[in-house]
Amino acid sequence: MSQITITTFNVENLFNRYALLDQPWEGRSYEKLVQAVGLVSIASRAGDLVSYPTTEIQRNNTARAILDSAPDILAVQEVENLYTLRLFNHQFLDDYFDRMVLVDGNDPRGIDVGLLLRSRKDSKERKGFKGEIVAIRTHVDEPEKGKEQVSRGSNGFGYLASGALFSRDCLEVDLAVGEKTLTLLANHLKAQDTTKASVKRRTKQAKRVAELAALAAEGGKFPIVLGDLNVDLTAKDKSLDALFKGSKDVLMDPFPDGTWTHYYTSDKKTSRLDYILPRKGLNVVSTKIVRMGLTTKCKQYTGPRYPTIGQEHTEASDHCPTTVVLDI
Repeated sequence: MSQITITTFNVENLFNRYALLDQPWEGRSYEKLVQAVGLVSIASRAGDLVSYPTTEIQRNNTARAILDSAPDILAVQEVENLYTLRLFNHQFLDDYFDRMVLVDGNDPRGIDVGLLLRSRKDSKERKGFKGEIVAIRTHVDEPEKGKEQVSRGSNGFGYLASGALFSRDCLEVDLAVGEKTLTLLANHLKAQDTTKASVKRRTKQAKRVAELAALAAEGGKFPIVLGDLNVDLTAKDKSLDALFKGSKDVLMDPFPDGTWTHYYTSDKKTSRLDYILPRKGLNVVSTKIVRMGLTTKCKQYTGPRYPTIGQEHTEASDHCPTTVVLDI
């Protein structure tokens, strides 16, 4: 039996932190001023940066949640760029991963979708992961139907990708594992913003992801849709129907009803936003959600937490790593 562990995790604003943002400025040389000196998730409510010690606590908790999930394959959302992933992997994960894929997407805030593979090398704790990337496809420049192309221009907040189907990207990666080819479709669909336009766009995105999964299956591959799909199945919003109803002959949902993966601090509510949908016919051995990195504000979770988790700025993320173990 050959088992493979697949995790998706919205790591919440994993950005490079540059010394030039520090207040007060400590008079560093130019080289040190522009060098990435650490990682930061979010600023305080006043807009200033969280202190270095607090940043390190938080990102160590992010790393702990990943390591406790023990993934062979990890899809991440809300990452600034590939350099940030490499820095985080080296600084906080002790080079747990040795292959990383990330394509700059369409989000004006610069939050991208990435995919990481566990190291090929064996260690005392675990065997190396021998899966190999054989193809990468990005849909960042795919326009919505009826629009000729994606255009980009300033809108006063980063850049605006006008006419793009995907808010970030649908990152497609073909992975050869033994005699099978897994097609990972890593996503971060359009966020909820209470407007009909966001529901309409997310619906189009889900439909296109379903089409890509079906194409992979028709080609003899094993599609696995994963990521932050940004709506709970119990909501009135039915934007994911193409994946859960239209694709019921292609994809399956191995998680039980009542699953939740996200805590929204403002409303003090939990919901399911994070999904892994493997192709039907793959054998699901187990599922797991790591909640030990959630803020202590989340009263819906009563289990153990990492020792350094507090009320604010120390949580691993507002999302929980969500994992499926497959026997392939």
